[in-house]
Amino acid sequence: MKREIAVLSLLFFAGSGFAIAYGNESTDDSGKTNSLYDAVTRGKVKGLIRYSGQYRDSNLHSTQDSETPDPTIQPEKKQQYSAIGGYLGYETAPWFNTSIGATVYTGVPFFAANNPSDRRGLGGLYEDDGGQDAYVALGEAYIKYQTDENRAVVGRHEMPSYRFVSLSNVRMSPFTHEGVTYENRSLDGFQFNIAYITRQKDRNAFDFEDMVRAARVKTGCGAVDLNGDCIAVGGKNLIRGEYNPADFDSSGNYSGADKAMPMAAVTYSGEGLSLEAWNYYANNFVNTLYLYGQYNFKPTDCDLTLTAAGQYANQQDVDGHVAGDVDTWFYGLKLEAVYEGLTLFTAYNEVSYNEDSYDGGTLFVRWGTPQMFNSFQVQDSELAGTRSIGVGLQYDFGWKGIIPGVLMRVRYADYNMPDSISDIDARQDRTEATFDIRYSFEKATGFGFFSEIEGLSIFFRLAYDDYRTDYDFAAYKAAHGYEFESVTDDFLDYRLYLDYKF
Repeated sequence: MKREIAVLSLLFFAGSGFAIAYGNESTDDSGKTNSLYDAVTRGKVKGLIRYSGQYRDSNLHSTQDSETPDPTIQPEKKQQYSAIGGYLGYETAPWFNTSIGATVYTGVPFFAANNPSDRRGLGGLYEDDGGQDAYVALGEAYIKYQTDENRAVVGRHEMPSYRFVSLSNVRMSPFTHEGVTYENRSLDGFQFNIAYITRQKDRNAFDFEDMVRAARVKTGCGAVDLNGDCIAVGGKNLIRGEYNPADFDSSGNYSGADKAMPMAAVTYSGEGLSLEAWNYYANNFVNTLYLYGQYNFKPTDCDLTLTAAGQYANQQDVDGHVAGDVDTWFYGLKLEAVYEGLTLFTAYNEVSYNEDSYDGGTLFVRWGTPQMFNSFQVQDSELAGTRSIGVGLQYDFGWKGIIPGVLMRVRYADYNMPDSISDIDARQDRTEATFDIRYSFEKATGFGFFSEIEGLSIFFRLAYDDYRTDYDFAAYKAAHGYEFESVTDDFLDYRLYLDYKF
């Protein structure tokens, strides 16, 4: 309770100070920042007050959650959290095209009964100490230089649109990253990005961590011997090939030297065509190449717009390869039609299955929002060997003023996984059906990042995940010496967001 009071007090006093500064801004007619005083007093406050709640009625099988299950975790058929919080930030007005900003992020438990300490939560609150507790973190602290053609930021800041590096704002707070980013738009239709990212703050964490820890690299089986082979009984080694076991602690988590991630990108947009190429080089870990292309066209004179899109990514281990051998890829194809407020789409994704690669070819995507077309509410499509096909329908009820501010979407996807007894990285086949509805008091379109939502909004999400369970799990364990990769029952996943953004 003391921590919760401290968090709320910090938000209150910080908000009061920012509001006073904002309320006393200079109002001369020039609109120019002529001094340091002008820069400080004419800055902008940004804030979000959010209630976020999530409930999932899934069994906590030990093989689903941990190779060494915590005996205090009760195997009851639910996981949940309920929290209130958000963020509060201030950025000075630009002086010589330069501004300084900082943002505090927080989440506080809302109703103790909705945040039980005897079972895992869902990432909405701080969980590293075994419970579900409040957190407060300085997620942004940066200096920014910006002109019409150039933008450079140094320090901790949100990176919402760097593809594999992004906000993934689906709990209380987004991911924020630390480093240097530079964007250039001097060539018509093109944007060039370079960055050196050193650390990332998880959505419900106090501290930043390096890019290997942020990717959640682990051995998978707990303790290993000097050869990197599992000592723990019943565990599967996620790492394949040569690596240094000294880089991992007794629980199998990465404990080696911090690793940064330089990246570069070029994007083009013009006349209905969009092309993107991104490359992320995590030092002594993995290189990720991501390509994306999209073409929009109108086949007739009516309001029908068709879109065809494709994506491809490849990940390879580099240098010291702290995660052993990594050799995997995924690709996707998507078709979309938009007509008078109605959007229809279908998409296909496939991920490599390679038992000589980390976790059978599973992709590292934990630096932001997974980019797969069929990354839905629960399923992210990054697991080894996943072949998924999805369909969806979205309707904007604000079209022609039917119900302004209301947007609804339904989706369905089938995820076909490697599931033979002979597959080392076997997983259950599954399907997911989702329903989303949002009401924005100030209309916003699309289901993109919450940063696109302005003012007051209500967002409700529901997903039903149906897992195939008719496998011979005992035969699999007899063949490999450890449990099936995951044993999950069907479940419903409910999410509610009440946002006021200012």
